[in-house]
Amino acid sequence: MLIPDQNGRIPEGMFQQYDTLRVLKLSACMFSCTSPPFLCCHSLRFLWLDHCREESSSTDGDGVAGNEDIPRCFQGLWVLDVRYSSSKLLSNTMMDFMAQLRELHVMGQQFDMCVLKGRLQNIRKLRVTKSHATASYYRDMGGLFSGKDKMELLDFSANSGHMTSFPAVSSCNSLETVIINGSTSLKEVSLKGCATLKNLLLSGLFQQLYSLDITGTAVKTLDLSAVEAPMLDQLFLLGCGKLYAILWPPEGKRKRYMGKLRMDTTQKEGSNTTVTKTAAMSGGGSPVEFDWYISVREARILGSLVPVKDYFGPNDAHVVISTTPSHTHRLRADAAGGNKGNRMKGSSRQQAQGTLQPHKDHNSIYADVATTLKEDTIMDLQADGGDCEAWATMCACPPPPIRTHTAPSIQTKATSQDCYMRIEDKAGNHITVPGFICDAAKILHVQHSLSLSITSIFAAPLGSSWNKLEWCRVERCPELECVFSPQVGAVPDGSSSHMDIFKKLKIIWASHLRNARCVLERPSLEGPRYRAFADLTLLHLYRCPRLLYAVPLQLETMSLENLETLEIMWCGDLSVVFHLFEETSDRGMYQCSWNFPNLKVIHLHELPRLRGIFNAPWYGVNAPKFETVRIRGCWSLWTLPPFCRMVKCDCEEWWDRMKESHRKVLTHYHKPTHSRYYKKTMLRGSLLR
Repeated sequence: MLIPDQNGRIPEGMFQQYDTLRVLKLSACMFSCTSPPFLCCHSLRFLWLDHCREESSSTDGDGVAGNEDIPRCFQGLWVLDVRYSSSKLLSNTMMDFMAQLRELHVMGQQFDMCVLKGRLQNIRKLRVTKSHATASYYRDMGGLFSGKDKMELLDFSANSGHMTSFPAVSSCNSLETVIINGSTSLKEVSLKGCATLKNLLLSGLFQQLYSLDITGTAVKTLDLSAVEAPMLDQLFLLGCGKLYAILWPPEGKRKRYMGKLRMDTTQKEGSNTTVTKTAAMSGGGSPVEFDWYISVREARILGSLVPVKDYFGPNDAHVVISTTPSHTHRLRADAAGGNKGNRMKGSSRQQAQGTLQPHKDHNSIYADVATTLKEDTIMDLQADGGDCEAWATMCACPPPPIRTHTAPSIQTKATSQDCYMRIEDKAGNHITVPGFICDAAKILHVQHSLSLSITSIFAAPLGSSWNKLEWCRVERCPELECVFSPQVGAVPDGSSSHMDIFKKLKIIWASHLRNARCVLERPSLEGPRYRAFADLTLLHLYRCPRLLYAVPLQLETMSLENLETLEIMWCGDLSVVFHLFEETSDRGMYQCSWNFPNLKVIHLHELPRLRGIFNAPWYGVNAPKFETVRIRGCWSLWTLPPFCRMVKCDCEEWWDRMKESHRKVLTHYHKPTHSRYYKKTMLRGSLLR
């Protein structure tokens, strides 16, 4: 313990006998920082100065030149802690001597951050707290931390000054913890590319902070619960592979919702190719063009968005649920692309490719869907001995909807204010999409989902109804038993006994659903009734081998008044398209026509167990715009409902069976246009006979 005199001066020659001193703490002392009394301590490793003043009699200038003891004293220093003391020890010249410094703590000082540039390459822990931290220039703030690849802790708390940005560059590849406790001047905090960053501790008032970027870090929980940031408008969490929760500032201490939220937990932390991989996945366009872009590995993190759910009220959500394609699937797709020239020949190849070509106005985010579908479909048809021309007769999947301006003729891609959300469904995970996302979803694309509990995705949670959904595509989900299961939901208190669900849904495109029994599950007798598919225009079902029926019908709740096209292909167990579920068996109630005022085309292909369109054979159809019915491979089909107008019929042997049993029904159909009927009769046997 050193006791200075009444003026705080240290007796001259006090440290001459302590040349092996390693740790020195001085408090309330006065000496010249350019010629301190401990210069003879060449083994000094730890220096702690608290409220130490600069001696007034010290000479002007740095007084360092020619003094060989100064570099010998400071070049071996490991820890420097300066608190409320003279700042001369933190000058550029003195910092140059401290090449081995591992920890620097500055508290209550006037500190120019620019002294860090190009210096302290071995620093492990840097703390600047309760100081007036400034920088003499602002253009290259990232250069302050450049080259500090050994730094593990960065503490920048309770500082004043004029620093508007706080960047730690990606070269800080050992940085694990960052602490920032309030700032009145910071506008941007960027820790982008700090791959080993695990802890980001923020607290206090950030009056001007509007952007926070932790892209490519290993943060598990982003805790903003102790932060007051009324201007925070941008949050970037791309490439945060270990992130599982976000704790938001309390209501009233943040904006109602941010302008930009970009989060990706599917990529590994520290990946510099996050954005490019996402762009490649999207067929050339980048989903990060959306102001809100959310790509998560587990749906549980979506629960962290509840405090900012108000964003989804006026804006639409584009929801994609997918498992990353397996290696075997990619090899199969590659084989399909490499050998398709040998499998397809002539006009059939050109016709199939032309049918499946992406629409010219197709949103680039889904541009890869048409290509994948084309290759997989051609392979499936060839494997089953099918005909590529059969697929060419089916329509291509319409592109996802796009936002329209006031004038209906002016359309733009919804890539700014809407939310693009991708959920990576790993096998065995339980996926539950929050209700506020269900009600905001305009586009839903589910592919290669292997989860055993995927049915919960489509079930309407309590109070949600998917009433913004317009475009739904579901493909290759082997465990899915029902595409839509609305009876999980309940009618809100005070509402009627009928619930409107999927009332804006226009497109249903379902394919390769191995276990699906139906598209829409019938309501339970005890549960509420619902009105569904009021706006549906296209129902397309392909390769759903266990499908029993497509849609249940109730006379009061299902109208399908906007349905235009019905296409069903390769669904082996399908027995009826529209199943009428009624408690009474009174035949009289069925003796009426079901209204399809906009129905134009029905395509039925390879449905060996199909008995009829309806499960009531005496049911009529009022379809004033109906044009064509195409039938192939429906060997159990014995009748079709009578239409109110003459319909073109393109069929096979089915016409002959109808002649025998339902001659009256045939009066509603034109003569078939299939080749069996319009080609001339040819000789049987060889010409020589």
